Amino acid sequence: MKLPRIAIAALITAAAVLAPVSAATAATAGSGGAGSDADGLQQQIDAVLAEFPGGVQTGPDEVSWQDGAVVLNLAPEGQLAARSVGSCATGAHCVYSGVGLSGSKLTFSTCSTQSVAPLGAPVASIANARSVVVRAYNSVGVVGSVSANSSASTSSWGVTKVGC
Repeated sequence: MKLPRIAIAALITAAAVLAPVSAATAATAGSGGAGSDADGLQQQIDAVLAEFPGGVQTGPDEVSWQDGAVVLNLAPEGQLAARSVGSCATGAHCVYSGVGLSGSKLTFSTCSTQSVAPLGAPVASIANARSVVVRAYNSVGVVGSVSANSSASTSSWGVTKVGC
């Protein structure tokens, strides 16, 4: 199932709304005792599901849409696990909230141009584990590209969509 154009526009618009929710969640996650990271992560997932209908929680840190064609992996705030192009499955491309392929990750297994809004943060890096070029877009148009089997730092690009 493809997201309708209005849903994609809503996802892009909602990114601005979701960023403050993530910051509030981070404050909550860091303030409790044992289990607070898990509670904070669940709050992030709940916020994403509320903002982006049609998603399904498929793991303790994962939400997916379109029967798994789009997958968001959330990292607990302050616990940004390093990622490499190898962590982005062959045949997919991934966007990350952190530089150097770190932080929360949104994975795309289809090549259609799609919103990165569910990531809930500016796209700071992109991994391309495909055999084709992945293009990054902002509201004006193409702002950069990532060659096959490589990655790029994109924090200054203002990425709102990716596709190949």
